[in-house]
Amino acid sequence: MLLSVFQALMAGYSRLLPGRASDTALHLLTTPRVTRGPLSFRGSEPDLTVSLGDRAQLAIWQGGEEAALFVHGWSGRATQMSPFINAVDAHRYTRYALILPGHGPQADGPAHVGDFIASIRLALDFIGGPVSVALGHSMGAGALAHVAAQDPRLERLVLIAGPAEFRGLVNNFAAFLHLGERARLQLLQKMAARVGIGFDALNIARLGGKIRGPVLLIHDTGDREIPFVEGLRLQQAIPGATLYQTQGLGHRRVLRDTVVIDTVTAFANPPTVSQAPVKALA
Repeated sequence: MLLSVFQALMAGYSRLLPGRASDTALHLLTTPRVTRGPLSFRGSEPDLTVSLGDRAQLAIWQGGEEAALFVHGWSGRATQMSPFINAVDAHRYTRYALILPGHGPQADGPAHVGDFIASIRLALDFIGGPVSVALGHSMGAGALAHVAAQDPRLERLVLIAGPAEFRGLVNNFAAFLHLGERARLQLLQKMAARVGIGFDALNIARLGGKIRGPVLLIHDTGDREIPFVEGLRLQQAIPGATLYQTQGLGHRRVLRDTVVIDTVTAFANPPTVSQAPVKALA
């Protein structure tokens, strides 16, 4: 009931004062609401946490020589990655989980996909060498894919409930608020200016051909936040992509599903060269 009233008010507001309505929408769209997910990492706390830039942090679990990177989604928590962090082989991987701007234990201001992208690049610079496997959820998946199209250090990707392009996310939010056309167009312009990256450059489907490594896509057919068709678009666009579809898990419960975790673990822990079976000579 309250949501319907708010949407009706925004509809009228956006037609009378499209500039102010688009400012309100921009504020809502760039203000994380981190209310879901556990407050601490389940299984084990990181060995150390370091600062990246002014507002991001990187939690680190010391382990093997290879690197695994985990990137949470919008209004999510790094702790949501715990099932995957705990599942990958700690003897093989040193594991890194990003705590993105605006998404720490305490609210620390606005954030947007440009902040996600910049933080991933800072993490790669900190890690130094290649990242054997990187997993992202939602906006984190989209930001990872954007970086991977330009940076070969991301060797294998797991993209869970990721968008095919970001213009659609803004348009969907405008539709959710029932914004008028002038306010919607202004919101698109203001969002692009805030992020500092044009929507064409954030079109992951268009960039998909530049992602060369293996990619595991996971998307639920009933996802109401990023529709399943986005996963289909990514599958068509990325040469090395395999799509694993789920049903009945939605946008966030997919992160806790045991079959999904097992699927990711198998993808993240392929046999090394020394482990590969030796073919018998005839």
